[in-house]
Amino acid sequence: MGRTPAYIKSMGWVLGELARHVGASKTLAFHTTRTVQSWLSETKNARHKATRLKTFYLWARDNHHMVEVPKLNLPKVSTKDTQLGFLTVPECASLIQACPLELQGHLWLRLCMGLRVAEAGRVEDLEERDGFLIVGARAAKTRTRRVIELLPGHLGWWLKVRPLKSLRERFEALRHEAGLTHWPNNAMRHTAASHWLNYYQDEGRAALHLGNSPTMLHRHYKALVTRADSVKFFELWEINSHG
Repeated sequence: MGRTPAYIKSMGWVLGELARHVGASKTLAFHTTRTVQSWLSETKNARHKATRLKTFYLWARDNHHMVEVPKLNLPKVSTKDTQLGFLTVPECASLIQACPLELQGHLWLRLCMGLRVAEAGRVEDLEERDGFLIVGARAAKTRTRRVIELLPGHLGWWLKVRPLKSLRERFEALRHEAGLTHWPNNAMRHTAASHWLNYYQDEGRAALHLGNSPTMLHRHYKALVTRADSVKFFELWEINSHG
């Protein structure tokens, strides 16, 4: 299929989970629209899994392993007026401990520093200077440069940042390796934003860090986590900076 090992590994997890639903001994002829759609309606991360399955089924059809590809249609899910989900401190610790060396810099950018997926992926537009992380205008969603002061231990994480491909698949593999079944939408940025708001105790400063408006931060992140949780969260990155 011309995919990376991380992508294929992620695909294997999706197919394995589906096989347990359909029946491990059943052939692809039993993968009907009704059967697969039924499973997707019950499973977590259904849209991501449906994307993987569509790729696999098209490959299987083109290579004469099946005749008809299941038609997978998922309704759009509205998240309006729902509380944002975040990861607990123990869940963050599990991710740090399970994270392979080549991915550690990107985990820090997204889970600790709270960069958006697109921002963290543009490593060429990020730089460290005199103890500050600079998010270049080309990387930032707002197209405005952000300057973020690094905390103790953060420089060690920055030095691990490298350009990487297949980040979505790599993070999917990390989530499985860490044993996390709880994974809210945009979990890493929401987790980081909650803790940085506690750290700054100032919505304006937190907004400059995260590239959001103070009003939005107050509405979505205020009091999601405790001050004690935030102290433990930032300690994770300091004690693990040389791992």
